[in-house]
Amino acid sequence: MGRKQGFAGHRVPRPEGAVGRLEVYRNGHPVAAGVDYDLTDEHLVFREPLHNQATGLLGRLQMTTVGIGVYDKVDAVDIHVTTPEGAFRLFPNLKAIPD
Repeated sequence: MGRKQGFAGHRVPRPEGAVGRLEVYRNGHPVAAGVDYDLTDEHLVFREPLHNQATGLLGRLQMTTVGIGVYDKVDAVDIHVTTPEGAFRLFPNLKAIPD
């Protein structure tokens, strides 16, 4: 089988302009500040690891030729921001950085 390549990390860079009221989603599910993650000036630091693991090309080819589906484990974070002026900004599909 193919080797999986990737990592797990706890930090997601805070996008420039993500100032105001934040709504944070992990894989489409809302998460709460102080419970699921902590907010710093530069990062969102998640208490549970975020995964970024993809199956290698050789492994993917081997498994699909015998009819086995391949699903990578990649966590995505979306941030919805309401700025102090009331404008809405979306920062979609943010990825973790290695610890």
